[in-house]
Amino acid sequence: MVTDALCVIHGAMLRNLSNKLYEKRKNAVLEIEGIVKQLATAGEHEKISVVISLLINDFTYSPQATHRKGGLIGFAAVTVGLTSDAAQQACCCLGKCKDFGAPLAASALIF
Repeated sequence: MVTDALCVIHGAMLRNLSNKLYEKRKNAVLEIEGIVKQLATAGEHEKISVVISLLINDFTYSPQATHRKGGLIGFAAVTVGLTSDAAQQACCCLGKCKDFGAPLAASALIF
């Protein structure tokens, strides 16, 4: 799964997404949002699902706080990039991801 996501999102963006500086995380998120917008207009929903799964499974479940913050802000950027397809895409992907704990499920569905 990580190799599939690296075809869409570069390693530098993933590194910045887990950076402790908010500005670097924000810049990575803006790039991810742009990529998701391009994928959504091209109809590449499978690649978007891979990106969502990566953010949820590898970032929001991380024991490191900066990874969790990057995962949640990244997931929010994906929903902004999807605009009208956000609810459908998120529900499809959330069913494929690991089991959510109650607090994480609530925060993920808010976005």
